[in-house]
Amino acid sequence: MAELAVFGDYVVTVDPERRIYRNGAVVVEGDRIAFVGRAEEARQKFGPFERELGGPGRLVFPGLVNGHDHMFQVLIRTLAVDKPLLEWLRSSVWPMLAEMTADDVRVSSKLGIIENLKSGVTTIIDNHYGGRFYDEVLDTMIESGIRGCVPRGGYEINAHEPLLEDVDTIISDAERLIKKYHGAENGRIMVGVAPMHPCFASDEFLLRAKDLSDRYGVPLHVHTGESMGDQELQKKVHGKTDVTYLKGLGVLGPRYHAVHSVWVSDEEIKMLAETGAHVIHNPVSNMYIASGIAKIPEMMWAGVNVALGTDGPASNDNHDLITSMKFAALLHKVAKLDASVITAWDVLEMATVNGARVLGLEREIGSLEVGKRADIMVLNAKRPWIWPVHDPVGSLVYSATIGDVEDVVVDGRVLMENGKVLAYDEERVMEEADKVATRLRETFKSKYGAKFEYEDLLA
Repeated sequence: MAELAVFGDYVVTVDPERRIYRNGAVVVEGDRIAFVGRAEEARQKFGPFERELGGPGRLVFPGLVNGHDHMFQVLIRTLAVDKPLLEWLRSSVWPMLAEMTADDVRVSSKLGIIENLKSGVTTIIDNHYGGRFYDEVLDTMIESGIRGCVPRGGYEINAHEPLLEDVDTIISDAERLIKKYHGAENGRIMVGVAPMHPCFASDEFLLRAKDLSDRYGVPLHVHTGESMGDQELQKKVHGKTDVTYLKGLGVLGPRYHAVHSVWVSDEEIKMLAETGAHVIHNPVSNMYIASGIAKIPEMMWAGVNVALGTDGPASNDNHDLITSMKFAALLHKVAKLDASVITAWDVLEMATVNGARVLGLEREIGSLEVGKRADIMVLNAKRPWIWPVHDPVGSLVYSATIGDVEDVVVDGRVLMENGKVLAYDEERVMEEADKVATRLRETFKSKYGAKFEYEDLLA
């Protein structure tokens, strides 16, 4: 008797052949996938099952990989809207983060994980920063059961004073976190290093971060070419735009995550491809703060691995990777006036196997194949806005929403069933988050004399 089976009208494997099984099933034994194929064959070979998920009207996919987010920002979403990147950071994100406590970050991590799970995400790359409370994020990931990587963020120069750290402090703490957490929970937890942006770092910081990444084989996760504003600051600090500067410094490589990569020239795309660097595309965030449109089709044509992220809820308003898939497809279609320039399949792969590749986990997760880790999401397609299903990939990318994900499995463990996250009491976490957010907002107003635009409209 097998432990778990997941059934669906369609099982979309995202394997190299892009196979889809009609009336399919995925059988799980322990933390691994034991079978992918037709439901009838699964029942004959492995049934009966201790537990079953999915069923008629359901679509089964690999768990999604959120390639870039900042979970602490759930506490400040919509607090400062309609601002460009650097103004947005300086006016709200940095000052609010400086006021957060360890308990605040635990609460935000819980809510962020709940939100990711609701979106079918089984792996999070959470770029926490601010100099404090990385253990709290990692411990919450361990507690929740989600797969996660925390690139330890650091600001050295040009940022909000309370968030600045010296290079020795950042690198030594990142190494401490790597030794303590990287590879924990049977490989479910990872740690990386993350200079927040080249314009917020010296040559020494970037080179030592690269050395740390090489020595421990961990990701080097860096906001790269995100906006015109940060590129103007970058040229003042380092004399060159991000990718050209990083290539000359010797920092680019197969563990480098070029997060955003909006302002990247054609020549710099070649540099990314030649060095094996990865790009993490955050289309909703890039639109929200008007950073621009990344040259994602050109990157794909050049052979750059492109993954997908939501970015933080303060620049996206949620961790909904399903909506990010839709926006990734639509944005580039209209930008190129070509409906086929990026397909539903392309963005599904960005959100699954390409995200796995960013972490060096493409042999472990990102597709539904025998022997891989059992990271699975089930979508309820019996919704008026999805049904009927002709193309399951199109149904996910163009029709589904965050509320349509029903079940989520990570490492063979059911983390969400029938839309309910099992690790936490959702209502209680939301109540805690509201209390923290209210306190932070009032502290921010009293300390900085700030007034938020929406307050003028309150009756």
